[in-house]
Amino acid sequence: MSRIRNFAVNAGILTATSLSLGMVGVAYNAWLTRNLGSTGMGLFSLMMAVYRFAVTFACSGSGLAATRLVAEETALGKGKGASSAMSKTLVYSFFFGVLGGVILWLASNFAAVSMVGDIRAAKPFRILAFSLPFVGVSAAFSGYFTAVTRVFPSSAAQIFEQLSQMAFTVSVFAIMKPDDLGEACVLVAAGSTVSEGLAFLFHYILYRTDRIRHPFPGKGGENGFSMWKRLCAIALPVGASAVLRSALSTVKHLLVPVSLMKSGMTNETALSEYGIVGGMVLPVLTFPCAFLLGFSNLLVPEITRYKTLDETEKIEKIMDCVFRITLMFAIGVAAALICWAEDFAVLLYNEPAAGTAIRALAPIVTVMYLDSAVDGILKGIGEQVAVVRYNVYDTAMCVGLVYTLVPLFGTAGYLTTIIISEVFNMALSASRLVSVTGFKVNMVRWAVFPTAASILSIGFPKFVLGNILETNRAPGLVLAVLIMIMFYCAFLRIFGCIRKSDILLAKQIFKK
Repeated sequence: MSRIRNFAVNAGILTATSLSLGMVGVAYNAWLTRNLGSTGMGLFSLMMAVYRFAVTFACSGSGLAATRLVAEETALGKGKGASSAMSKTLVYSFFFGVLGGVILWLASNFAAVSMVGDIRAAKPFRILAFSLPFVGVSAAFSGYFTAVTRVFPSSAAQIFEQLSQMAFTVSVFAIMKPDDLGEACVLVAAGSTVSEGLAFLFHYILYRTDRIRHPFPGKGGENGFSMWKRLCAIALPVGASAVLRSALSTVKHLLVPVSLMKSGMTNETALSEYGIVGGMVLPVLTFPCAFLLGFSNLLVPEITRYKTLDETEKIEKIMDCVFRITLMFAIGVAAALICWAEDFAVLLYNEPAAGTAIRALAPIVTVMYLDSAVDGILKGIGEQVAVVRYNVYDTAMCVGLVYTLVPLFGTAGYLTTIIISEVFNMALSASRLVSVTGFKVNMVRWAVFPTAASILSIGFPKFVLGNILETNRAPGLVLAVLIMIMFYCAFLRIFGCIRKSDILLAKQIFKK
């Protein structure tokens, strides 16, 4: 029970972290939207698409490599091997971070003119280039803390980074009051770079402190070239595939405004539509996943340990639990988003048009959240290359769909592309999991019953209390969602989706 409790505590910490980061992120996006406008958010989103590619290159699989190698070595009591793995991963991540920064600096004008289509993006790119070495090494530190299941330090660093970025950016905006979009983007880029540097310093202090307090157990393990070989065998294929996928993803994002203009929109309208979907709608859809991210992130080291020790039965129990929890949660989220889409859009962004897109994409969150969990399981059993390969296939398909569907159907074509992409990726990952493990999915208990429960749970707050609860205001919307959650949990228990053993286990975990 101590190990289950430890897992639950760490998952709770990561969940609280993801939730906090998600709330701050949504608030930050809402603030940016009000200061940049939907057109400005479109330009900023294009810049971030290019920057995310640079970040992927700077990390190059270092986080997963640190998690896998340290988890494997500590599970076997090989302290020397774990220490060697971590030191070499840090060197690896620093090298790719510096290289990524140099490339972004040198290519800043090209990226601004030829990729974003606006020279005003060049200076922000040069500023962001300085952040990449910090990003790369911080990814390795995060992988270490995940591997040793002491996630609080890394969580604290992530929260510190997000808050420092928001505080710095809001402060300089208040002081300088930029009235030009290019100047505003420079200030946002400076905020990101400063926060990444501070987060790296915070991460380093926490890492050194943790290594002193918790030395690796045992003295055996590989060192030298053999460890470099294992590191590269994990990081390079994952990194290369991730870079390829990120490159395709960047092309996809850059194609969207161009394809929207081909459908008959002006440049400003196309950027506005892209900003609404990418900068407003998708953050709302992904934010609730914060409740599951901590759980999903810990699956990698946990399943890696069980696979190393050949404990197949425990892996099967984890998979059963993951599917049940993820589907029950995701179906409830989808129902709430469908029911109150316009209310969320107006309260967060004062943009009613975002509500239509939220309702259209809401059902796909069930696939989106489950895909994230399945990817965590696959990475834990050593199928990380397959995960990234499927991501590359998915992104390549998206590029083709954006090129063909969006010019014909405009924004509807873009939304359709997102839906097809999520379903395609999930189908590939789930089929791989089933073929490798033989896992069987109980769709009636895990999907049909929760769907019925979500429909029934919406009735009371939506139709009975609809005239009392002012869901166009924050207190009324929060109360309506809370009432829906209470009914949803009750119906899940009635339908047997939440078992008595689940309740007993929860009581044991959280018992003092």
